[in-house]
Amino acid sequence: MNILSCHSSVAMGSVGNSGAAFALRRLGHETWPINTVALSNHPAHGGFRGRVTPAAEIADLVQGLAERGALARCDAVLSGYLGAPEQGPAIADAVAAVRAANPRALWLLDPVIGDGDGADGRIYVKPGIAEFLRDRAVREADILTPNAFELAFLSGIKSDSTATALDAIDSLRTRSRSATAVVVVTGLRLRDGTPGEIAMVAVEPSAAWRISVPYIDHPAHGAGDLFAAVLLARLLGGDPLSAAVAHAAAAVHGIIARTGTGAADLALVAAQEELVSPRRHVDPVRLR
Repeated sequence: MNILSCHSSVAMGSVGNSGAAFALRRLGHETWPINTVALSNHPAHGGFRGRVTPAAEIADLVQGLAERGALARCDAVLSGYLGAPEQGPAIADAVAAVRAANPRALWLLDPVIGDGDGADGRIYVKPGIAEFLRDRAVREADILTPNAFELAFLSGIKSDSTATALDAIDSLRTRSRSATAVVVVTGLRLRDGTPGEIAMVAVEPSAAWRISVPYIDHPAHGAGDLFAAVLLARLLGGDPLSAAVAHAAAAVHGIIARTGTGAADLALVAAQEELVSPRRHVDPVRLR
């Protein structure tokens, strides 16, 4: 399968396309990265250099692919971090161009907005980006992968239990252009969950699932980017949603577990076998 991946890029580290493209290729998919920013490293290192890609340049790169006939061979678009609000319409235009060339193509939108919980929750993207994602992109995507903070922002519903998570997800699905829209939420700390575990809730038209893994208490910069990429790879490979989420959860958990405490970057290369054959087995629990 061929995937157009529009995301951030760093020279050092595994966030954005620097992790997602590696994972997609390791799982057997041709990947065409278009970088929304090009940075030396991600900010958790204490500083960085680089630039935001102009929206016109993104459009130009997509046009170049169109002129080569590539968009008709594109099976999915993966989009993540946006470096400026004007990039939003450029990404939406790219998705529209892909769909015009291949109506079966999917859009997995990882709506990167912020993270944290309660008083520690924060939006870290530039003004206008979160609003674009909420007011336009959510309704046009086929697959959404927000974290718990992003789900609350997009839906207006705080999710602290399985029931409220399902309510929030259902509210997003009802806004979607697609009757088959899928939402997978990561990083949920549920009151009715198992202590010491972190949950994902996945909803498709015919079913809803909860997948949990043990919580690892150290930073995992780029874990959400990696999860979305592995999820998409497995879905394109033919996995049902529950199996794809379980595989992605186990793979990312395994990579985080092999990343040193306090490390600023995931040990993606050293632990890359986790992408293909995760050591942990995760059983999805059907909710409805």
